[in-house]
Amino acid sequence: MRLPIKWGDCVIIALVLALALAIGVPFYLRPSDHLTCEILQNGAVVRTIPLTDAVEETITIEGETITNVIEITPGGVRFAESDCPDQVCVRSGLLTRAGQSAVCLPNRVIVRLTGAEAPAVDAVVQ
Repeated sequence: MRLPIKWGDCVIIALVLALALAIGVPFYLRPSDHLTCEILQNGAVVRTIPLTDAVEETITIEGETITNVIEITPGGVRFAESDCPDQVCVRSGLLTRAGQSAVCLPNRVIVRLTGAEAPAVDAVVQ
């Protein structure tokens, strides 16, 4: 049994999608201030690099059998190359916002971006 979609149904769907887009776009496009790149290998921090407009660097992380090349630019951070067989880390793309991360599981390397630290107290009630 097939239910016909009516003209009013399409209008409601379009309104819901437009509302969702209007609410989500400002949050997605808002830039993160004071980004910091953390590179971890085997759970230990290898490098912590504040991302500024002047930072351009290529870091090579050597593992037991795998080598990762991480590229840091003013626009973000990415795995540029990896010897791992699945290449998931390379396909994760450019990290540009706080909270984003990319992982190379075979080499146990994590690259993540963190934002500005939140103040310890955000409200006081008397």
